[in-house]
Amino acid sequence: MKKFFRERSYDMVKMFLNQFATAIFGVVLAIAAQKAENTVLRNLTSAFAVLFYLFLLYTMTWELGFKDRASVALGSRKRQPLTGLYISLCANIPNFVFAVFIMLAQLMNVELISAIGGFCATAAVLLEGMYTGLLTNTFMGAALHSYWWMFFIIILPALITCTVAYLLGLSDVKFTGLFNVQYPESDRDPKKKK
Repeated sequence: MKKFFRERSYDMVKMFLNQFATAIFGVVLAIAAQKAENTVLRNLTSAFAVLFYLFLLYTMTWELGFKDRASVALGSRKRQPLTGLYISLCANIPNFVFAVFIMLAQLMNVELISAIGGFCATAAVLLEGMYTGLLTNTFMGAALHSYWWMFFIIILPALITCTVAYLLGLSDVKFTGLFNVQYPESDRDPKKKK
């Protein structure tokens, strides 16, 4: 486990920073759509922010899987198909912590925990800002962000995306031309050079 953190800490931090940057983008879009008082626009811009976030995660994690593919083929690294999931779980630790305190605040009637839960709910809405527009929709008479379980559910798309992307990268399966890796000149086949 210590080795995993040492090798993958940069990737975890990078993934978290991607989330933070996309969260700011999502909050700005949600505020703009709210000012326009257009629910459809708010939902569309929020969905776009979520998809953009997942795309960033996908490309990053696919590249990690593809890089690990060579090490696995050479035998210098053991094949670990859940690496993408583990990196995403670690990058989402703040989201899980916030979700737990939000849950405790809603399920327990303790003043200190309620205060911590309120702070965590505000921080979670900002840290997961790409979902802000979608979380303002109502379900059973209340906004989605008022339900503690929503803060666990919105973590799932990132976990699933990173798991699938890493596996696809590890298998060198591409859905688009976005992942055409350019090998260094020294690694290219000399017969194919022009």
